[in-house]
Parts: sequence; structure tokens; C-alpha cells
Amino acid sequence: MVAHLLSLRWRVMLNGFSRSTWQLVAAIIGLLYGLGILGVVVAGLVSLSFAPEGWAWTAAVLGGSVTVLGWVLVPLLLRGLDQTLSMDKLRSFPIPADRLLVALLVCGVLGVPGLVTTIAGVATALSWLRDPVALIVAPFCAVVGVLTCIAASRAVESITASFGNKRRYRELMSVLIFVPLLLAFPLISIIGSGLSVIGGDLPEIARTLSFTPLGAAWSIPGDLAAGRGLEALAKAGIALATLALLLLLWRRGLAASLIAPPTTDSATTSKGLGPFRWFPATPTGAVAARAAVYWLRDPRYGGSLITVPLIPVLAIFISVTSGSDWLLYAIGPVVGALLMITLSAEISYDGTAFAAHLSTGLSGRADRAGRVLTLSLFSVPTVLLATVVPLVVLDRLDLVPVLLGLALGVMLTGFGVSSVASTRFLMPVPEAGQSPFKSPQGSTLTTALITYLVWIIAFACAAPTIALAIAALITGSALLGWLTLVVGVGLGTALLFVGIDRGGKSLDARGPELLSQLRRASGG
Repeated sequence: MVAHLLSLRWRVMLNGFSRSTWQLVAAIIGLLYGLGILGVVVAGLVSLSFAPEGWAWTAAVLGGSVTVLGWVLVPLLLRGLDQTLSMDKLRSFPIPADRLLVALLVCGVLGVPGLVTTIAGVATALSWLRDPVALIVAPFCAVVGVLTCIAASRAVESITASFGNKRRYRELMSVLIFVPLLLAFPLISIIGSGLSVIGGDLPEIARTLSFTPLGAAWSIPGDLAAGRGLEALAKAGIALATLALLLLLWRRGLAASLIAPPTTDSATTSKGLGPFRWFPATPTGAVAARAAVYWLRDPRYGGSLITVPLIPVLAIFISVTSGSDWLLYAIGPVVGALLMITLSAEISYDGTAFAAHLSTGLSGRADRAGRVLTLSLFSVPTVLLATVVPLVVLDRLDLVPVLLGLALGVMLTGFGVSSVASTRFLMPVPEAGQSPFKSPQGSTLTTALITYLVWIIAFACAAPTIALAIAALITGSALLGWLTLVVGVGLGTALLFVGIDRGGKSLDARGPELLSQLRRASGG
């Protein structure tokens, strides 16, 4: 059974590569990148064997502890990424829990993450080339450490399995994994600064971790090399007891999952009319209310805005580290440029529910106007705050007219362009219920092209406003600043109405074709 499950796992992965050439290319690039990193790690481990005493031990304990912690946290954040051997698929087969545990453990070791961890773990023996005892013991300790990683990951995953089936949990985890990616540069800088500050305390931190389940197995070779035999024996007991306990917890989780019925999110019931009370009883108002419901309840809509609150964070961090404030002045226009693109994907988010707009005879202008109305209710205040607040902090209120005119002008113009573009091109988006940050296969290039096309057209249409803003900032003229505000809002509003009109006509003409494309995209 172990061989069968392992072959199934690898066959599914290889079949995925055969369906998409680009996916295969990405996998090859990723493999070469991983091998390169692995080579650097191995070279570093070899060099540690010639470093001062204690360096190899500290590096092994800290690196091993981080590895175990990563194996626990990453599957929680990326739950559902690999469903090849999920319990939902295995539950229907009469497999005893003990046999399934052994099979999944072996598959975990021989999977891509398990193989990389095993190779890196066994390579820690190269840090002890000058000590034969540690050199012999290190591979066995590495195997215990790798098994601990896999068992800990599976045990925690099985314990939290009931949460993983809940939609809100998946949405929260998606946000938690996406935000650190956006803040990777500041986080790396902060971590690097922190390590430089506490560098002298790392051996003491490693000593503490060596008596915990995180670092016990990785500490044993170094303890033997340093002549701490009793400590090595005690830590071997900690490591083996941890592994046994994790396997027991995992086994109980498997046994419970095998007999538990599959769980799904329960349907939620609405009380009252909700957003439909907020808008007038007109076709435009109905579309606006429906869009408001989606913005409030569909995480894909909120996911498209996750970058907006992070823009000030990045701007402040870069300004503090570089000593330049120019990014703080640009927060408002940048937020406006990001918000204007969100309208391009709304028909795609509708999916086959877009049929409701066609079957009721709704005019295209009402559809376009309703969606813009809802988006404007929070976009305009957001741009106002993003523009004015930094200028208040910097005590540059004299720049409010020019930067506000630029931000609003670009955003309103973009709304008009997006109102037309979304009827011409369907943006690839995650299906309903999926993670808001999951990209459909092969969609990255298409999404980028549509996004850049909308931005280029919008910036071209807003060229008068942009030119006035640049002139006002260079000359410092208050008159040009106020003129930028007037032209930005006036021209942006005019282009918005033109976009609603042209987009409405395009939607009336291409509505059935768009619905057909949406059905094909959803497999309907």
C-alpha cells in the first residue's frame, strides 16, 4: 500500500506537469533554484566543521528548530495546497489507521519537501568531520528530526482538520500567508537587524531550544562532540518521546478522520434586506446593492484590496530607512491607481450568476453605473484619507490640492476605462469559495497583460491631469495645484461617464458571449 500511495502521489504531480508546459518550466526552474540553495547549505555545513567550537552546534540547533516550526506552521497556512492524499479522498477506502499512518509517513519523507529536509538534515553530519562519534551519530539524529517534522505537521493538521473545512478559516489563513509575502522586504530587514543585535545571545538561545522538542534531536551530535554525554542521552530521550507522542496524536487524528463524515460549511441565512435598503429601488440601485453584498461577503473582493492598507506601511518603512519622504507624498495617487483596477474583474467574479443580469433585461449602463457607485462609496474616502493624512503629518497641506486632484483624477479615469475593459476582457479569477489569492492555472500572464493595458490607457487618458500635477510640483505654484484638482475631478468624472456609457453599450452587445465564456471557465 505504501508503494501504491507513493506512486499515486508522484503520478498526480507528473500529470500536472504534462498538462501545462509553463508549469513544467516553472517546476524545473524551481528545482534548479532549490538545488542551488541546497548546495549552498551543504557547503556551509562543511565549512562549519572547520569553524570555532560551538558554531556548528548552535547552527544545527537553531536551524533544526526553525525547520520543525516551519513544518508545523506552513501546512496550516497553506492548507489545501496539496490534496493528493487528503483524508477526504482516503476516507472511502477500508484502510486501517496504523497502516495508513506508516504509508503517509513514508510518503511524507519521500515527497519533495521531505526529501529536501532529509538531505539537508543528513548533511549536518558534514559539520562534524573532525569528530568521528558525532559524524556517525548525526545522520541517525537527522532521521529522528525529519520524522519529527513530518509527524508534527500531520498531527497538528489532523487536530485542526475540522477548522480547515470552514470557509472563514481558509480565508484567514490566506490573508495570513499573503501579508508576510507583501511585507517580505521590511520583515527581512527587521529580522536581519534583530539578529545582529542579539547575535551574542544566539548560543544561549540554542542551549534553551536544545532541551525542547524543537531542537533536542539536532543537539545530540554537538553534545557528544563537546563531551556532554549525559546531556546527549537526556536529549535523545526528549527527542524519541516527542516523536512517539506526535505519532500517537497523529494516529488518533487519523482514526477519528476515517470514521468522521465529511464536513461542509453550513449555509448562512440573511435577515432583512441588508444593502438593498441602502440604495434606491432602481436598476442601478439594485446592481449597486448586489455589488455591496459581494464586497461585504465574498473574500475575493476583499482580497483584491489587501494591498491598499499595506501601501502606507511600506512607504513609512522605506522612508524611515532611506531618510526620504517622497513615498509618503505618493501614497494617495498610488492607492488611487490600485483601486481603479479592481473594477476590471467584477464580471469575472460574478461567474455564471451574471446570467441574472441578462435574463432580467438589465441595461448595460445600469450595470456599469451600479458597480461604480458601490466601489466609489469606499474608494473616494480611502483616497481622501491616503492623500490628506500623510500631508498633515508632514505639515505640507499646501500640496493637498495637487496630490488630491492627481489621485482622484487617475482613479475616476480608471473607473471609466475599467468599465469598458471588463466587458472586453474577462480577468482570470479564483472560483467562488476558493482562496482569494489562488491564481487559476496559466492565468498569471493574462492577468498581468489586462492590468497593464488598463493602467496604460487610464494614464494616457489622464495625461492632462498628470502633466498639471508635475508642473505644480516642480514650480510650487498654488494656482496650478488648484487647477490640477479642478481638472482632475472634472476630467475624471467626464471620462467616468463616457466609460459607463461605452461599457454599457459593449455589455448590451456582448453579454451572451461573456456569459458563454464564464460558463466555459467554470466548467459549466
